[in-house]
Amino acid sequence: MKQKLILLAVCAALLAGCAKDAGPEEETALRNVEVSAIEKDSIANSFSYSGKAAASKEISVIPTIPGKVVNYSFEVGDTVRENQVLFTVDSSSLNDQLRSAQASYKASKLSLDNAEKSYTNNKVLFDAGIISQTEMDQIKLAYESAQANIEALDVSLEILKKNISDCTVTSPMTGVVVTRGVERGSFASQSAPAYVLMDLSTIKVEVGVSEQTVNAIHVGDEVQVSMSAVSDTPLIGKVSTISPASSQTGTYSVKVELSNKDGMIKSGMLAEVNFTKEQAVDVLVLPRSAVITKDDETYIYIVEGDTAKKTPVTIGIDTGETVQITSDLPEGTQVVTRGQTYLSDGEKVAIATQAPVENTSEDTAKGE
Repeated sequence: MKQKLILLAVCAALLAGCAKDAGPEEETALRNVEVSAIEKDSIANSFSYSGKAAASKEISVIPTIPGKVVNYSFEVGDTVRENQVLFTVDSSSLNDQLRSAQASYKASKLSLDNAEKSYTNNKVLFDAGIISQTEMDQIKLAYESAQANIEALDVSLEILKKNISDCTVTSPMTGVVVTRGVERGSFASQSAPAYVLMDLSTIKVEVGVSEQTVNAIHVGDEVQVSMSAVSDTPLIGKVSTISPASSQTGTYSVKVELSNKDGMIKSGMLAEVNFTKEQAVDVLVLPRSAVITKDDETYIYIVEGDTAKKTPVTIGIDTGETVQITSDLPEGTQVVTRGQTYLSDGEKVAIATQAPVENTSEDTAKGE
């Protein structure tokens, strides 16, 4: 019994010592968050596609009349005006044929005059009953044959004259010489272009867009075209055509035209066409990471004093980096932009720093 009392006394002494060593109860640490004031700004949802610059018009010039090249007038890179002479083909044989045909025409014209005179004179005799119907028919046939022969010779002369004219090949449009395939003394044929001309005053860029975005594009829309080889700032183009049918790759062809009066854009240069799907100005904008969507609910945390309050919001344009807030929130409201993922409504917080309105891939992943 005495030993039990001693043991109890020792335990009491130990408990008393522990009670003296125990300090006051520690306070719970506040969660650190970063906040930013919601402000009005512009926002746009856009998408880009790559393409190449091409001439608005390209024509291959092929001679109508093949033959030996006598002369040519322009080199690669030269600007050619419409109807200027590009090159000429030897027409000496055609000129010989024309002279022969003209001589035949003169002889046939004399024959026609004689046949006409014979027909006129014998018509009088036939009407008087002096010659028979058979004789008159033969005279009439000779006259009509002479007429037909003259008409055929007229056609032949016109063809020869046109062929001689076609030996002088002119430019069908105003443009720049891209290739020259003829030399003096070479044979120009229809198997290969003698010249290739491009109209580079207007450039077209063709891109293939997806079915999700094609209906957001309209003919006449102004778009930004980035061409690093030409300018550090985007150029302004205009949508000229939109294909109503998809290609084999499942995309829809969209052509954009740009003015190229200074000739800085060359065919084949790489281009990035930026289409704006939707945009808004002077609206409330937040980093996408500040907005949480969970369990069919979209919300943010605003800070009032040292308390985080869960606040449902509705959103408009979403670029993936920033988002438009369409809810009625006062401009300047402090919104948690980092540290909001594990917050709860009404939780006390400590503002660590005033975060700028920016976005990081880490925050985006958390917000989503």
